[in-house]
Amino acid sequence: MTTRHARLLEGLNPQQRAAVCHTEGPVLVLAGAGSGKTRVITTRIAYLIAEGLAQPEDILAVTFTNKAADEMRERVADIVGRELASGIVLSTFHSFCVRVLRAEIGHLGYRRNFTISSESDARTLLRRSLEDMDGVRETFDAGTFLERIGTLKNAGIEPGDEPEPEADEGDTSRKYREWLPVVYERYTSALRAANALDFDDLLLLTLRLWREHTKVLQRYQQQFRYVMVDEYQDTNRVQYELLKALSGEHRNLCVVGDDDQSIYSWRGADIGNVLSLEKDFPELTVIKLEQNYRSTKTILDAANHVISHNVARRPKNLWSTLGAGRPIDWFVTGDEESEAKEAVTWLQHIQEKTGAHFRHFAVLYRSNIQSRPFEVAFRQAGIPYLVLGGQEFFERAEIKDIVAYLKLVANPHDEAACLRIVNVPRRGIGDVTLHQVHEICRTESCSLAKGLTLLLRQGGLAPNTDIGIRRFLGLIAEFRKRFRERNTPLADLAGELVGRIGYRDELIRTGKSPEQFQARWENVQVLLTAVSDYEANAAEPTLAGFLDESALVSTDDRKSKEQRRQDAVSLMTIHSAKGLEFPFVFIVGVEDGILPHEKSLSDAAIEEERRLFYVALTRAKRHVTLFEALAREKYGKRRLSKTSRFVKEIPENLLQQQIRAAADMVEASVRECEKPKPRKKRRR
Repeated sequence: MTTRHARLLEGLNPQQRAAVCHTEGPVLVLAGAGSGKTRVITTRIAYLIAEGLAQPEDILAVTFTNKAADEMRERVADIVGRELASGIVLSTFHSFCVRVLRAEIGHLGYRRNFTISSESDARTLLRRSLEDMDGVRETFDAGTFLERIGTLKNAGIEPGDEPEPEADEGDTSRKYREWLPVVYERYTSALRAANALDFDDLLLLTLRLWREHTKVLQRYQQQFRYVMVDEYQDTNRVQYELLKALSGEHRNLCVVGDDDQSIYSWRGADIGNVLSLEKDFPELTVIKLEQNYRSTKTILDAANHVISHNVARRPKNLWSTLGAGRPIDWFVTGDEESEAKEAVTWLQHIQEKTGAHFRHFAVLYRSNIQSRPFEVAFRQAGIPYLVLGGQEFFERAEIKDIVAYLKLVANPHDEAACLRIVNVPRRGIGDVTLHQVHEICRTESCSLAKGLTLLLRQGGLAPNTDIGIRRFLGLIAEFRKRFRERNTPLADLAGELVGRIGYRDELIRTGKSPEQFQARWENVQVLLTAVSDYEANAAEPTLAGFLDESALVSTDDRKSKEQRRQDAVSLMTIHSAKGLEFPFVFIVGVEDGILPHEKSLSDAAIEEERRLFYVALTRAKRHVTLFEALAREKYGKRRLSKTSRFVKEIPENLLQQQIRAAADMVEASVRECEKPKPRKKRRR
């Protein structure tokens, strides 16, 4: 090893060094919270290149957010230089699959100019599928079907392979399960007719492509001889099968993750991917990163004790050299309002003692609904705060309208996009006309845009409707041609399209106030700026490329650096806090029924709730404070609460309880907790 190569390993602890230098064969790096996993991955990439084991284009590294991918890319560039780093494919799973499908989807019978449907577009298509089904007399919720179809897709289950309904399923659940095969098939057919893929299709179709076309898979196996995965505990079944297929030849798969931080089963993450990796890779090497560089010993001891109660896990024990730190403070308050006020008082006390800034604090809760009393209390105290996880920028109505126009220009078969903007702004194409078009589409098996053309040929339309359809179709055809010719910058074309449809006047007409109009129009300008930014940074900018990027970027990825640097307290769910760290963390609502959530009190679900609490604890660098309310408003009634079982799993010597509730409330709460649990009735 040269001196330069040795410098790559400087500052790494023995376990980190082992993970970097284990370059051949499968390896699972169990990276505990705050153990420096990102440094391990980026150093390992640089080490492979420095040792001459791989060229940049031989390496694929995947993670789950664009923000994480960008951070990794910057770190690798700092080590190996930007020219070498640019050759590495470092992206999210979904972005990688889009890359594959744009090149190869023709093998599956799709056109390469497919669009990626947003959740609302998918719901529109599914709702249409329900309306067109013969014999349906039930009332169904399209969102419920979408959720169930997503679960099937994440498990790799295609239409026709759905499991049978369970015998003890409830009537409502069974009703959805019985209709699911038909709806899944119709929805898949509607997507295909629109030449569109939903988010889950990006993974599922890539897997189908590789399974059905082995020569295509072999090309990707030969290209990517080293495959690395960050946040491996968040992978679903399809993602695991993709990794297994891609690394099946060379076996150089390195996955980095922590089963104790697996908190996304509700969106398909399968903790079994961590626990049973040896089944497909019996030669697997397991390396544990247990030294934590973030938190005090007190915080880690509490987290270790709590998570040790889980059975389904790979044992590990976090430790730190950062000192013991202060015990965890545990405030017991009367209700949610007093809980929030106590948090304000305690935050101000910490600031006085430590000089901490507002940005050093995070308030973490199980559900978004818990944020309201804290927002009120912080406003009253003049404390700046930032609520993370608000409305998606690309889910705003005005943004969805303009994006729908761009989608239809890119893909004339995109039915959801066409349906959204065919009469926005108003052009005389009402419900009666659309019903006629839908009937044509049903009988002729054609797209909505084609149906409009056929309706024009039939004649008999009102003059304003005829003119409206002709202008609409003409506008889309004109801009499709101009975007394809690319003689004008994309941002200029998009801006011209917005002007030609008269969207500014539409916002003035529909705005409830001048302020609302101004805010919505500014959002449109932000979108046009996003097109310009994309065009400036993309190697080969295209309209389809911008739409892909827009569909794949999450809310947190879109938050500007300036916003993240604001000196404000962060309010967010624990799920949103994953991957973040703060000097001072307040975990609120530590009560059974909230954390753990009341829907997760069964033995099967409680372990993930415990992992969620573990994640909350390990976000803190210097100190954790727990807040409990003895009574809380639920379903319009004031109800007594019980201390979270997770708090009781923390050793008493690590806790410092501070009672802020009235004595009579404390006594009532104790009596409630001591009541015997009612016996469950046996089913006959």
